[in-house]
Amino acid sequence: MLLLALAVDLFFRPARTAAEGAYRMHRFCRRTVRALGVTWSVEGELPQTGAVVSNHLSYLDILLYSAIRPFAMVAKDEVGRWPVIGWLTRQAGTVYVVRGGGPPTYPGVNRAMAEAYRSGLPVLFFPEGTTTNASEVLPFRRGLFHSVLNEGVPLQTAALSYSIDDAKATVADDVCWWGDALLAPHLFRLAGASGVRAKVRFGEVVEARDDRFVLSEQARQSIVEMVADLSLASGDSVSRAHQTEMMQTI
Repeated sequence: MLLLALAVDLFFRPARTAAEGAYRMHRFCRRTVRALGVTWSVEGELPQTGAVVSNHLSYLDILLYSAIRPFAMVAKDEVGRWPVIGWLTRQAGTVYVVRGGGPPTYPGVNRAMAEAYRSGLPVLFFPEGTTTNASEVLPFRRGLFHSVLNEGVPLQTAALSYSIDDAKATVADDVCWWGDALLAPHLFRLAGASGVRAKVRFGEVVEARDDRFVLSEQARQSIVEMVADLSLASGDSVSRAHQTEMMQTI
């Protein structure tokens, strides 16, 4: 019902700019996250401009970040072709990328990213390229880091972690959406779970910018450390592999 209300609103009162669309999406996402029964807390300084990178666990991440503040989002190319959702995300200035498209797609993506930076909104992307069950932070894909260096914008890190009070549900299966999980059954389980909490931490701006390899690795190391800290603070277990990696990077 909320999604339908947003679609009707934007159809009859189209957003004049991508920033206006993102602000209206922000209000919609706040209502949606609350309707799902998810509470959240935020640490650190909210980004105001430039690029932001985060770990990625679920479609809920996108709703959550947009609920915190308006962002220009980066999404896979297929999302732009989804009925209703594709049209709505275009109204909010979403940048679409072809996953695994490689160097031939870089010029077009860099142009779209440059335009998103000029919108005045921080541009959020998930460089893991897919979601996980929260047991690890995957290696980062480096393609989008081209635009950060090309445009000379700051890159701020962010991390999120979920916890749940419902004894019949788990974060890995009922909050994280990964692998071959189907959307509708997962959304039904998420909406029915109680005590879902999210913690989001915005970190520092990454200063090491020698090239996209250094930039992406420094960003990932920062996020690995923040994710581990958030998970431990929530009382969640962290996988042995993740603990080992955290100790190696500290």
